[in-house]
Amino acid sequence: MSFNIGYSIFPSTWKENKHNLEKLFSDGSAIFTSLHISEEFNDTYAENVMEMLTHFKQIGYQIIADISPRTLPIFGCNSISDLHQKLPIDIARVDYGFSLEDVLDASKNVPICLNASTLTTKWLQKIKETHRKFYAMHNYYPRPETGLDAAQFDKRNQILTTNNIEIMAFIPGNLKKRGPIYEGLPTLESHRHLSPYAAFVEMVLKHNISWVFVGDGMISENEMKLIERITKSNIYTIPTVFQRQFAHEYSALFSKDYSIRPDSPANLIRFQESREYATQGTQIKPCNCVARQKGTLTIDNELYGRYSGEIQLTRYDFNADQRVNVIGHVPNDYFSVLEALPNGAKFRITSF
Repeated sequence: MSFNIGYSIFPSTWKENKHNLEKLFSDGSAIFTSLHISEEFNDTYAENVMEMLTHFKQIGYQIIADISPRTLPIFGCNSISDLHQKLPIDIARVDYGFSLEDVLDASKNVPICLNASTLTTKWLQKIKETHRKFYAMHNYYPRPETGLDAAQFDKRNQILTTNNIEIMAFIPGNLKKRGPIYEGLPTLESHRHLSPYAAFVEMVLKHNISWVFVGDGMISENEMKLIERITKSNIYTIPTVFQRQFAHEYSALFSKDYSIRPDSPANLIRFQESREYATQGTQIKPCNCVARQKGTLTIDNELYGRYSGEIQLTRYDFNADQRVNVIGHVPNDYFSVLEALPNGAKFRITSF
């Protein structure tokens, strides 16, 4: 399954984010924008939108534009198809006001995205009968406590997937939050205060979402690098802090890619390749054999005999064991990454 990362950018604010988006672009990246926010309309609106869309298309971004009937006359168009021909957009997300007939007619020429929350059974049936490709995008929720819960989200997505509709959703940013509430723009309420990377991992692994957009528009370059490693190589990253006394001794662990052993139990991640590390002849003396809280990075010492050198990450709390050295931990913000990774996944640990 391939994954795409996107950013929500609006005509009134695109220029202030222009340079950051040039740096963040990678193959498959997309821009989501809305072309029917009446507060943004002015005498130069059409020209500004065209400049914005043209700029991002030249960089290589795919463009998904949220439109309504009020969008059409602004650009001198009579239909969704006319607008698609006039503006450099890849997918039209149709909002309130368009009839089923309008949408079905446009879908002959235009890739169509629908509102995932408001699709009725009638619309789903008619769309399925066309045998054309459709998308559905969930809303984002600015007000705390109003975002979707995971069970509700998955139930809705199951219906959409059954009807061969590809799903899009939003995660929060970690830089400038969008007003007027400034508390993130996620689809899922549980993501409101997660890092973008952790929310992205949950979206693609727990919920099978292939198109994930940053509702607030921007994320830090570090978070983008973590996400890009997934979209380009399907390797997940687990940010890790080493205990100070082990920082130098185990620094080589950062340069390696690992696999989660296919027989790893639910309560911990076993590094499939860690035995290779143990066969290098190094004696691992017992040290820092303390209680292992959730998110603890460990290595088995010589008291474990031939298992010495096996590396693990805990997903639950464990008691202290004199055969197991605690050498680091995963920050709380990334616990959800530990929980989401399936057995067999490729991953890398990096310094935090």
